[in-house]
Amino acid sequence: MYETEKVFRVDHKEATLISLKNRKGMELRLLSYGAAVVDILTPDREGRVESVVLSYENIGDYVKNSPYFGVTVGRTAGRIAEGTFCLDGKVYNLNKNYGPNHGHGGPGGFSFQVWDYEIQEVGSQNKVIFTYLSKDMEENYPGNLHAKVTYTLTEENEVVIEYEAETDRKTLCNLTNHAYFNLSGNYKRKVTEQYLRMDTDGFLRLNSCQIPEGEITPVMGTPMDFRSLKLIGKDIGTDDEQLIMAKGYDHPWMLCRRENQIEMLDEKSGRKMMIATTYPCVVVYTYNYPNNEKLKYGKVGSRHDGICFETQYEPDGIHHEHLHPAILDVGEKYYERTIFKFSIA
Repeated sequence: MYETEKVFRVDHKEATLISLKNRKGMELRLLSYGAAVVDILTPDREGRVESVVLSYENIGDYVKNSPYFGVTVGRTAGRIAEGTFCLDGKVYNLNKNYGPNHGHGGPGGFSFQVWDYEIQEVGSQNKVIFTYLSKDMEENYPGNLHAKVTYTLTEENEVVIEYEAETDRKTLCNLTNHAYFNLSGNYKRKVTEQYLRMDTDGFLRLNSCQIPEGEITPVMGTPMDFRSLKLIGKDIGTDDEQLIMAKGYDHPWMLCRRENQIEMLDEKSGRKMMIATTYPCVVVYTYNYPNNEKLKYGKVGSRHDGICFETQYEPDGIHHEHLHPAILDVGEKYYERTIFKFSIA
């Protein structure tokens, strides 16, 4: 079951809101601007269906969207040091939007484009397939990149996101989604009161520009250790230079295996979310820099109201030999998948 509604125009293109529903009462709302997750509504242990991602009160605010609420990020997630990289001996200078650095695909990246879409009904499941052609030298990336992001809402209360891409010139490609989760329901409690577990032994430390230094640091004995369920807020305020610099968590963790690597739990509502991804890394961001965003339910965005799980290749990997460089070559097919499964604990 699905519904569509045209909600605003940008650069003479219509942005469409698409709502998918399954038979268990779960709803997924998507926006063609930014190929974005606008809302996920799931039941708690009492059967109350509430929102579990941060959303703007006014749909038009997605046009600016400095926190990147729910959008698809590309061509590359994260920051690229000094906005430059080298491929086959040629240096490319990307547009800079994070001080001297390039971040999240640049000021005109995938998050700020109207994507084409089609809806497919496969049995009782609905898929929304978003496509976007990023033209050669857009944001100064080489190659015409054909990107595709497919969202599927299953009858098992899963949101499946599949990322695909092809290029006609060697380029960089590192796609992710930037939804902010809060399992309390309609943002009743901060994520610091919820629990997190991640199947990871190591993380990447950040420099003063919040770009990975490159060396993998063991999580053992640090506030970054989430190998067993732990309150997100337990160590977030500790006297740790990495947490002080980022004002919370905003770090890449290296994932150990390829299924159910991440678990988030809100004990009071009973909601649980499991994340399984084919990507080797996840950047966890605890909404450390809110700017009084006007959210749904009369809320104003404040610190730690949400948490992002940006599954991806390691940010700035192109500058570190032992990290994934996120290079996509001619003739290669980019494919990665992330599944968010919701249940009651």
